[in-house]
Amino acid sequence: MHNYNLAWQPTETQFLEALLLATGGEGAAPLQEVLLMADAIDGTVFTLKEVEQALEKLVAAQVITVQKNKLAIVAEFLQRYEAATLQQGLTENNSVLLHLLEQQTITEETIKTAKEGELKKYKLKNHYQAYQEQFGG
Repeated sequence: MHNYNLAWQPTETQFLEALLLATGGEGAAPLQEVLLMADAIDGTVFTLKEVEQALEKLVAAQVITVQKNKLAIVAEFLQRYEAATLQQGLTENNSVLLHLLEQQTITEETIKTAKEGELKKYKLKNHYQAYQEQFGG
């Protein structure tokens, strides 16, 4: 059995923040736009493994979904994020995201289900490779 790290990692929070900015808080964005946004925010360049782990956990926790080869934030999570940022202000974006992520249920079983279900058809390696070829990441 594969042992998954169930604790949220900084790279997963950064990936989610980049997705938030890439989508403008609505709709969906292709992986390429998310990776470009992460680079624009603070120079972060995710490895394929980091992206894979972030997607597995964020989909398993029902924070993001895959829609026609694009990534989207689940409306309920987005509403909770907007409410939390209004309460706490926009100063500590990552800590708000991390706090919300820590409230999400995630287990090895939900990760496995996400990996074998929604993410199986996504072809992450192809999307990541296309990004690298175009932008030399």
